[in-house]
Amino acid sequence: MPEVIINGPEGRLEARYMPAIDPLAPIALILHPEPNFGGNMNNRVSFAMYKLFQKRGFSVMRFNFRGVGRS
Repeated sequence: MPEVIINGPEGRLEARYMPAIDPLAPIALILHPEPNFGGNMNNRVSFAMYKLFQKRGFSVMRFNFRGVGRS
């Protein structure tokens, strides 16, 4: 899964993007749960959502909010 760095005025966001086989597939953007309770783009809820949308043919992007992981 390709790592993506999104640069912005307040810093960068660490992300992972997996394109679908179909170039016209919809895109699912996965937002992680509250970081104070263990939420990040790699926790089990975020990863399960990523796998679900990927299996259904979506392109999928998940990312860490600012202050989480390498964001």
